[in-house]
Amino acid sequence: MSLEKRNVPTVTFLTDAFAKYGQGLAKMQGMPELPTIVIPHPIAGRSPDELRDKVRAVYEQVREALTRKT
Repeated sequence: MSLEKRNVPTVTFLTDAFAKYGQGLAKMQGMPELPTIVIPHPIAGRSPDELRDKVRAVYEQVREALTRKT
């Protein structure tokens, strides 16, 4: 059983190029409310500093998703 189905707060990161696809997969798996955070594509080949900047830009969304009441 997945963490999400055990009510363990999680966040799924998707790049904007795959956001609709990823959200569709979550819905097909019976998790339409799965918290997703969309960050700019691409991430492959980016330096750790660039990736940190992308995540820092959405930090507040991550915090809210992980601390929400279910």
